[in-house]
Amino acid sequence: MNQKMLTDPNENVSGGNVNTLRPQPLGLYIHIPYCIHKCGYCDFNSHLIDQGEMGAYVDALLVEMDHYAQSHSSDREVQTLFLGGGTPTTLPIPQLVRILESAEKNFCFASNSEITFEANPATIGQNQLKSLRQAGYNRISVGVQSFNKTELTLLDRAHGVEEIHCTIDRARGAGFDNLSLDLIFAIPGQTLERWEDNLRLALDKNPQHLSTYNLTIEPETAFWKLQSRGKLTMPNEEHQLALYRRTLEVLESAGLRHYEISNFARPGRECRHNITYWQNGNSLGFGAGASSFLDGTRHKNINLPARYIKEINKQRTAVESQESLKPRRAMGESLMLGLRLLEGISIQQFEERFQTSFDQAFGDIVSSLQKKDLVTIEQNRLRLSEKGLFLADSVILEFIA
Repeated sequence: MNQKMLTDPNENVSGGNVNTLRPQPLGLYIHIPYCIHKCGYCDFNSHLIDQGEMGAYVDALLVEMDHYAQSHSSDREVQTLFLGGGTPTTLPIPQLVRILESAEKNFCFASNSEITFEANPATIGQNQLKSLRQAGYNRISVGVQSFNKTELTLLDRAHGVEEIHCTIDRARGAGFDNLSLDLIFAIPGQTLERWEDNLRLALDKNPQHLSTYNLTIEPETAFWKLQSRGKLTMPNEEHQLALYRRTLEVLESAGLRHYEISNFARPGRECRHNITYWQNGNSLGFGAGASSFLDGTRHKNINLPARYIKEINKQRTAVESQESLKPRRAMGESLMLGLRLLEGISIQQFEERFQTSFDQAFGDIVSSLQKKDLVTIEQNRLRLSEKGLFLADSVILEFIA
């Protein structure tokens, strides 16, 4: 580890990011807040479809995009674009094509850019998928969540099992060779055998990427209200851990590389957009509730679509809050995010970025975690240990407490 003293970690140095000579590349995120139905576990900024509002919402998106392009398009290359939600495919296909065309007109895209959209089963057909592929979208993320009818009902999903298979097969038929599937485990009543069936059925679809999320009960969601009334009981921690361990065994034996706590990919098919977040890179977010992070400064948009549209039409931006991170906070967040990746954090790159000694800033915390066998330092990289991986949330919080 580089022991040299550089600067005081509490000194303000532009949000902790001093690499300003060459602007970092950009990831673009575009939020589509509309859904057919609000699932019981969902705490995302999502709202029921409003046909009378959706056209005006897309118009506002393009105005906001044009506004930020004037200051960020000339010297920053866009390497990824991600349409999330909500459910982006609730928009008419011509609107989704229009969004991508406007983004490519306003920003300089890399020739190998990753362009993703999220889709829920039963919201898109074969010809529509072909139109999106021809427009330039090259990666699709399908919100499967479960291949089990009982679990889909419990999760409050609007689709059935057959619709999952149809959507995935249609995506393949439309030319999408970069397919990601989302699954949820630790569903109340889920057995190890049923979870293994979900993994097997997902692997049968030969995805390039799989995200497996441990169900959590978020405040103010419908599930939270049910749990507070004793009508929803989560599996105990031991069972949740067994499900997670089995996930690692099944997916890694199938050739998917575990590269982030909840994510697995074929070699070279990791989600580059999300890696930008985990490496605390620069990103611009457009739409209701979207967040941006640029050179140590974060801002977030208004959540409600109607208010977002109104503010964009009035002043071309809809920023609700903004903060420039103090160096200690920026360093802690970099560690919090970077430790989600199995490769961990390069200590040398950390010190070069923040111009401070890693030992001085976090040596005591790291030593304590090493004694508990929760982190390791190998080849000058800080990583979660196998034990730390299973306790990741509590370990990571140590760096931002």
